[in-house]
Amino acid sequence: MSILGDEKTRVICQGILTPEGLKHTEQALAYGTNIVGGVAKEKKGGQIFGVPLYHSVKEAVKEQNPDVSVIYTTPLQAAEEIMDAIRAQVPLIVCTTERVPVQDILKIRSVLKNSKSRLIGPASQGIITAGACKIGTMPAHLFQKGNVGIMSRSSSVMYEALQQLHNKGLGVTTCVALGAYPILGTSFNDILDLFLKDKQTEAILLIGEIGGSFEQDLAEYYLQKTNKKPLISYVVGSFVPLKTYMGNIGAIVSKKTETASFKKEILKKSGSIIVDSPVQIGDAVFKTLIQQTSKSKK
Repeated sequence: MSILGDEKTRVICQGILTPEGLKHTEQALAYGTNIVGGVAKEKKGGQIFGVPLYHSVKEAVKEQNPDVSVIYTTPLQAAEEIMDAIRAQVPLIVCTTERVPVQDILKIRSVLKNSKSRLIGPASQGIITAGACKIGTMPAHLFQKGNVGIMSRSSSVMYEALQQLHNKGLGVTTCVALGAYPILGTSFNDILDLFLKDKQTEAILLIGEIGGSFEQDLAEYYLQKTNKKPLISYVVGSFVPLKTYMGNIGAIVSKKTETASFKKEILKKSGSIIVDSPVQIGDAVFKTLIQQTSKSKK
C-alpha cells in the first residue's frame, strides 16, 4: 500500500512546457507514473511525450478526471495555477514552485478550508511512492520499496536519509516533502494520519527543521494517538542561534520555541525516538524496526 499516490494515480501537470515541467514529466513517465495530461495555456491541443495537452485545468479535469495535479510554474504564476486546480476540484495539488509570495499562500489557505482539494507545498519536492509513481522533482533512483514512511521539510537531509536506509537494506512506502515555507498547505499531522492508516508503513521518519511550529504541533498530536507506530525524528539546525535566517523562507529562528533543541525536546516527550546527527538516521530506523519485529513475535 501507499499514501497519496500509486501506479494507478492519474496525474496532470500544470506548466508542462516549462523547463522543469518537461524534465520532470519525462522522468516521471520513465518511472511509470500515470501522467494523463498536461496544461499549457499557450497551446491548444497536441501532445508532448505522448501526453495530451490542454488549454486549461478545467478542460484537463473534464477529459481525464485526475487524482493529482503537479505544478511547475514561475512564482508569480503559481498562486493562480493552484486556484485553478482548486476551482476544478482536483483532489491533490502538489506545488513545486519556490518563492511564491506568502500573502498568496495565506489567501489560498483560506480557500482550501472550504474546498475538496489538498495542497502539498509550495516549494515541495513532491511525493514518491517507491516503485509506483513520482510526482514532483525528487530523484527517483534514490527510492527502493520498503516499510518506512518519510515526511520531510529538508530535501538535502531527506536524500542523505534515503542513502542510509538503502545501505541498511531498508526502503520506503511513500516519501512526502511538505515544502520549505512558514505556511504550508498540508501539515505533518495530516501526513501522520495517512501513514498510521497505511498497513505497509511500519515506521515513520520525520525530518524537521528550525522555524515555525510544525514539529511542536506534531509532537502534541502524536502524544494523543492511541494507534501509534514508531516515530523517528531528526530536526535540522541544532547549532543555529536565535535571530537567524538559514537558506529558505521557513528556516527562521525568531524565538526559543523555533530552535532545533526545543523541537527535539518536545518530540522526545511525545514518545518519538530522537536522532541527534544525520549520520545516525539509518541506524536509528534499523534498530527501531528490529525492536518492533521482536515485540510482534512475543
